[in-house]
Amino acid sequence: MEPGTAIAIGQVSAKVVSIIWKYYSDVKDAESNITFLANEIQDFRNVVQSLQDLLQRSSKVSVSAALETTITQALTDINSLETKLDPGTRAKAMRRLGKRALKWPFTKKEVDEWVVRFQRFKATVNLALNTDQTSLILDVDENITQMKQHHDVIDRDQRLAKLPFAADASFNSYHRQYEAHCIENTRVKLLQDLQTWGASHQRPIYWLSGMAGTGKSTIARTLAARLKSSKTLGGSFFFSRSSGEANNAVNFVGTLAHHLANVSPLFKESICEAISVHGDVTRQGLRNQWKELIVGPLSKVRLSGRPTLSIVVDALDECRSDDDIRLLLQLFVEVKDLTLINMGIFVTSRPELVIRLGFEDIPEITHQKLDLRDIPRHLVDHDISVLLKREFDRIRRERRPPGWPSEQDLQSLVQRSNGLFIYAVTVCRYIINPDWDPEERLSEILDSNLADGGDTAELDAMYMQVLSSALLDGRGEKDITRLCDRFKQVVGSIVTLFDELSASALAGLLCSPPQDVDKKTLDTRLPPHVRYACNYWLDHLAGARPDSRMQLGLRDDGKVHVFFKKSFLYWLEAMSLLGKMSHAVLMITQLTSMLDIGNNHSLRAMVEDASRFILSNRALIEEAPLQAYASALVFAPSESLIRNCYLDQQPSWLNQHPTVERRWGNCIQTVNLFNWVSSHAFSSDGKYIVAGLDNGEIKLFDAATGALHSTLEGHSGEVTTTTFMRNGSLASVSKDGTLRLWEPVTGVNRRTMDIDFRVRKELKSSHDSENRTSDDAQSSARSRSSSSTSSSGTSSQLLAEPTLSVVPSGDLAILCLDGRLRIWSSEKDFLSDPIFPDIRSSHLYGCLPQGTLVIRSSDEDESGSSASEGSGEDESAAELLLLDSTRAAVERIELDRLDIFDQVAVSSTNIVAIGLQGGRIMLYHVVARSFSELGVHAASVCGLGFSPDGSILISMGSDSKIRSWDIKKQVQSLIGSWDWSVKYDLVAVSPDNKQAVISQGHSHSIQIWDISLGATENHPDLPQVAAVYWINLSPCGKYLATKTGEGDSVILLHDTKTTAEFILLDHHDYVCEMAFSSDDGLLASASSDGIIRLWNTSTGVAGVMLGPELGSLTVLVFSPDGKNLASGNQSGEVRIWDPENGDLQCAFEHKEWIQDITFSVDGKQVAVVSTVSMDESCSIDLWDIGMQQLLYHTDDVGIYTSIALSYDSKNIAYTSSNGHLVICNTQINKQRSIAISDFDAVAFSKDDKLLATGHNHRSKIQLWSTDTLQRTHVIHDRHHYISRLSFTPDGTFLDANIGLVQIAEPEVESFADSRSVWRCHGDWMMEGSRKMLWLPHDWRDADMKHYNGVFVFRKSLGFGFLDLTQGGPVPGIE
Repeated sequence: MEPGTAIAIGQVSAKVVSIIWKYYSDVKDAESNITFLANEIQDFRNVVQSLQDLLQRSSKVSVSAALETTITQALTDINSLETKLDPGTRAKAMRRLGKRALKWPFTKKEVDEWVVRFQRFKATVNLALNTDQTSLILDVDENITQMKQHHDVIDRDQRLAKLPFAADASFNSYHRQYEAHCIENTRVKLLQDLQTWGASHQRPIYWLSGMAGTGKSTIARTLAARLKSSKTLGGSFFFSRSSGEANNAVNFVGTLAHHLANVSPLFKESICEAISVHGDVTRQGLRNQWKELIVGPLSKVRLSGRPTLSIVVDALDECRSDDDIRLLLQLFVEVKDLTLINMGIFVTSRPELVIRLGFEDIPEITHQKLDLRDIPRHLVDHDISVLLKREFDRIRRERRPPGWPSEQDLQSLVQRSNGLFIYAVTVCRYIINPDWDPEERLSEILDSNLADGGDTAELDAMYMQVLSSALLDGRGEKDITRLCDRFKQVVGSIVTLFDELSASALAGLLCSPPQDVDKKTLDTRLPPHVRYACNYWLDHLAGARPDSRMQLGLRDDGKVHVFFKKSFLYWLEAMSLLGKMSHAVLMITQLTSMLDIGNNHSLRAMVEDASRFILSNRALIEEAPLQAYASALVFAPSESLIRNCYLDQQPSWLNQHPTVERRWGNCIQTVNLFNWVSSHAFSSDGKYIVAGLDNGEIKLFDAATGALHSTLEGHSGEVTTTTFMRNGSLASVSKDGTLRLWEPVTGVNRRTMDIDFRVRKELKSSHDSENRTSDDAQSSARSRSSSSTSSSGTSSQLLAEPTLSVVPSGDLAILCLDGRLRIWSSEKDFLSDPIFPDIRSSHLYGCLPQGTLVIRSSDEDESGSSASEGSGEDESAAELLLLDSTRAAVERIELDRLDIFDQVAVSSTNIVAIGLQGGRIMLYHVVARSFSELGVHAASVCGLGFSPDGSILISMGSDSKIRSWDIKKQVQSLIGSWDWSVKYDLVAVSPDNKQAVISQGHSHSIQIWDISLGATENHPDLPQVAAVYWINLSPCGKYLATKTGEGDSVILLHDTKTTAEFILLDHHDYVCEMAFSSDDGLLASASSDGIIRLWNTSTGVAGVMLGPELGSLTVLVFSPDGKNLASGNQSGEVRIWDPENGDLQCAFEHKEWIQDITFSVDGKQVAVVSTVSMDESCSIDLWDIGMQQLLYHTDDVGIYTSIALSYDSKNIAYTSSNGHLVICNTQINKQRSIAISDFDAVAFSKDDKLLATGHNHRSKIQLWSTDTLQRTHVIHDRHHYISRLSFTPDGTFLDANIGLVQIAEPEVESFADSRSVWRCHGDWMMEGSRKMLWLPHDWRDADMKHYNGVFVFRKSLGFGFLDLTQGGPVPGIE
């Protein structure tokens, strides 16, 4: 309706009302009727006015037909009413007779009728208007809903875009649009059978196999097209060896997820939800991708009925990885368990061995298969004949007379095809060429020589004819020569390529300009020809004859040698960006094997050095490619050839490089696992290393590269043993009380068995355990190994650590959680009763060749208590037993009564190796029942492991040595050194006796060692020759004092800038404490003979001596101003000295042991922590030094507490005996506290408003408001202990032993703006928020000191410096 209509009604009705009111004032006896009618018309006018306003406000408002009719009728009636009321027709009479001539024209009845009419109009307009407005509101809601839906669609599309997708792998992709489908009247019966299968999926997997050229892909495309037309195609993936996207399984699951998302919006929503929940799923293995993106969504979405969908997978044999093929076949089986979708998978492939074996492992009830060779030959010949007739009909219509070719020629071609469609198709393509006479070409094919070509004679002859015609026919001799040369270069290159390249990429690889091709590359930095060269240069070199490789550059100073000198790091960076670092490792390993030992010594040395370089840094460069130029170079041995070739590439912001080893050691690489390693083993073929972790995961690694192959998930508790069985399966046992059998490569859990036979007890809950904090729960993860809890709420004592061993029959001997041994029969899938029910074991070490089990006895009963308790017997004296189940015989290995064994290893040659606490290694010869001593470590034996053939024993001792023992020759070799402070107790040797895997305890990693190199002790280029026990960095960072183990009395003083060194020898007893003055001018050292010596740090000259007879000193601390030196001893005596002249200022008495001393900022007060013994609560005393007066005392102090005094000296912070953080105002003795875990460092901010606490065992820093005791910040660090804390002057950073930690945004022109901000965080040295330098594992786990960009790391064999730029901006390494 037009707005003008409403305006007209308003104007006319206003005029009518005016006329009516004229009657009201001039006509008598009609007032009520007039008022009544005027009011109704005015109300109607108001309603219409509202409509007019609405129409004027929005042009989008529309009205219904009913409303428009009502408005039109109302306008007509108002005009009629105006005509009847208008007194204009009686104007002359009014002028003649006056007002007496004005008469009201309506009776009361007529007025009532008009009133009713306008009431009806008003009601109709109101109702219609309300309806229209409601409709408008609904439209708005609908628009909002549509916008939200549109936003959701965009959001889902963005999530789907995160999935890897191979566009070329879809059956109907642009790349495949011209590929053939089955022509009419061919493959009729087969396609009918396949469509029948696709409609029901009686067996969910259909495997169609056949040799190359038999038409498998054509059948797959035809089936996919028909399924799509019937809307039952779930997805397709056509593998192709020539496609970088489709020749592997990297994009397989993502591509199928894309296709399924397009089948149904519900699928799309479910898949996108999975992507949102599992954000990193695309970086996980195939199993997790399949689970989260395919099986998960298909298991959740409920559609009407149980719809049928099929997935078509073509050319599975063209997937490059056999492991991926095996895994995919295992994953396909899982579709049989889908209940909401009837899903089937159609697979085509050549009958390759890996696929045949894979289908043999799949139950026949789950799959059906058809080999195209089994189709009767006459049916195949018929189909080939149909194909040839169709193509020749097309040629004949265009270029040849009727009757060509003859039926005889046609049948001859059918016979020559030998059942191969590819032959018939190629013949047709050859003959159809418009530049040649088809009859002549057909004759050439039929006349070609088939002399003794074997199975491929027809194909060989045909291809020879095709190539000869293309190159020779109609050309001159010069053209033929030129074309043959070009053919060799281009086609020869294509034939030898290992991956598909475009014309432009191939031209770039051959260094020739492309012609008539698109020159745009996929990536300006790594164009395709560069990618290809990076990936396959070695394959081409390896493909050359050995005698021609030197000509190609495989010699000293040849092209390969120059490549390593000038381009090796660039190549590593490129391989990392391409995700091919593991392939790069294998390439260098292969290159090493190609070099003759006796020749090209320089090149061989370079390649071997490069091999060690890449193995040591594979994981690092894989994560951060540019670290190839930073950490990989910085921490490489000083004599590394690669390091020295690229010295100019090392980072400029590293002022002083760390001192490193001279040569590569025998530790090949370290694999970080980020969880405690509780078991590990080599596979029987040596290809894989398996590690069981304390979080229940099992990780499988490639032994050659160290790359993670897969993660096996299923256990819920620590995996205590992993072992490979004879059939290649992996067996594992866990503290969750289960045994699991796995197919290790695919990750399939084939069997799960309960091995928890303990007597259950009701779990006693407590308020404390229920309210345990998450921090405490994490810190007690290892302590949980002593007990376990069932799902029913019961708990039992862990009587034995579950272990297992393979027995000679191939079965498994299992030590269950109740401490009893049982045998699991792999053939019968049966777990026996306890084989020695009266004997309890705490550990099963292994099985001897004749089946005898070697165990550690346990005397604990079902309750977990020891039978020897209260008897006075030595509970640590467990027994070693040999259990022969065939004879039910028990033999004790009788050790000397004083010998306590720590480690036991069992060989395959009937020898048991026993490591004793004193360091001796004893061999027990089982057959002879005799002992022999193999050798001695200088300290306790921490780990033992035999090689599979029993000829080699690897041992580790707390003397930091790893040794290899030849059992037959009884000789040893030193393999290397290790950090004895970490509990290394797991050793496994590879089947070829060349490698050993050692687990690194709490450092959450495994190390792979080369044990074939012999003794190559590789000390770092460090000034000290013994282990460093202490490092102490001066407050200004100029000096470092270290104490070695040599004589216990030697102190080394190092200048951190000049590397000058002083050896301080004046102590004659064990040096127990050291401290620097605040200005770095003095070093104080204390020895256990009660003497304190002061040294001039700039000269190394001894100054004042304090003592003797100061007792056994425990603490040395300088005051902040350097004017006082405080010492404390084990007798509770604290003395305050004048360091300048050695005068004693004052002394204070405390409990027996002085644990800590802290000066106030002004140096006038000193707080002392003392205790009776180191495992009891402490006391704190606060003294006024000048007045020698006790200001504050408390006994409510926790063990090993740290203390801090506020800047105004009014408050002291410490840990109470009940684990609370306490801030006490010492002047009024008022305490405030909050529950907190123990801290090892504490500091007040300069304004005393914040308190920082550092926590070693949780590797974090917490900040607290001193007013409210509310936590304001939590800063985590994964590896490093927090041992020192202080606030920077502007309060924006914490200066800790790990570096500067930002806690607030710095103000303008603060100190943070004028220098770089370095800190150590987890594996990295950080500058601000940038990761700059990755730290090797032996650096990141070390004790650390820091000042102003100088970092000092104490390691087991020495220490290391890092001096980092502090003068302004630092160029990034990202």
